[in-house]
Amino acid sequence: MIKLSRLIVVGVLTGGLSACGIGVPFFLDQQITGNDFNAHLARQYQIRTATEVNVDMQWNHAGRLANKGKAAQRGETVLPWIASNWNVLPQDIPDLDAARARLMAALDNGGRERHPEACAKAQVYYDGWLEQANDNDWGVARYGPVQPDYVASERAAFEEIMPQCEGGAVAAKSFIIYFGFDRADLTSAAVAVVDEIASYVDGKRAVSVVGHTDTSGAAAYNEGLSQRRAKAVAAALRQRHVKLGTVTWEGESNTAVPTADGVREPLNRRASIILN
Repeated sequence: MIKLSRLIVVGVLTGGLSACGIGVPFFLDQQITGNDFNAHLARQYQIRTATEVNVDMQWNHAGRLANKGKAAQRGETVLPWIASNWNVLPQDIPDLDAARARLMAALDNGGRERHPEACAKAQVYYDGWLEQANDNDWGVARYGPVQPDYVASERAAFEEIMPQCEGGAVAAKSFIIYFGFDRADLTSAAVAVVDEIASYVDGKRAVSVVGHTDTSGAAAYNEGLSQRRAKAVAAALRQRHVKLGTVTWEGESNTAVPTADGVREPLNRRASIILN
């Protein structure tokens, strides 16, 4: 979640930033328009850059992501990273290489033109998976993931979006907004999704909202938390004059990623927004 206090602190410390991180605040302030692949790609890298700055506090990686987003803004061909160029565990490289090959096949077979948004998300989810597998450059035995659950979440997001990039049928247009642990407030990434929904429906279609939680905590508490999440999204959509259908919540009963009870799974802390 973006917090002003963190941005202020980071601003004071910019003198110690690596060269690749100096242009990050400027990139985060950009209003990126357009609906082609590069525009979607730039926006997705912008969202990811904000997460690196304000959640992971990784300015080095934020700078790398911002540079990719700025290149996409300029109309350049921006390719997904290559696993062997990062400090990931050797046993993780085959899966990452296979995922990259699958992504490149979809991109090179017209995915950028036919499914620009889905393919842009797939590329940035892949890069996020790789970046989290490397994380902050000094994880397990000085390389490898510091937070394996984040790696699993990024991988799941990539695998979920890839069929759309490849042209698979999608039953209905939907959006997902994610929340922090035990939180119901909207992050900057969530606000960006709300804005995207408002632009997409353009006041002409109603949407339904369903709140969810992971399995950490008591079921009764999670029921209330999922309600707060659904209502927070609904309020943000209402402010943007989006027509609302049903607003419901399911607690921990309908997880996106099946887990045992008591598991903190980022992909399950969400609200689903479905176009009616």
